[in-house]
Amino acid sequence: MIALAETLAELRAEFPGWTIVYTRPAGGVRWWATRGLVRERTDERGSLTTSSAEELRQQLRGATGNRPPRSTR
Repeated sequence: MIALAETLAELRAEFPGWTIVYTRPAGGVRWWATRGLVRERTDERGSLTTSSAEELRQQLRGATGNRPPRSTR
């Protein structure tokens, strides 16, 4: 559970304009991200759902034009 909370915090920090949550349905974890939604106008640009945090990160980067953070090494 700690790993999920840490991953959630990382995603929220990397994508501050998005509301990011996860759910735990039977047999797995689902990751969700939403932004600027008006109930009557929800569409694919404002809502993402995946089965992994890394997949969600990739979709969010694609949706926002973000690139992966550069290594500080």
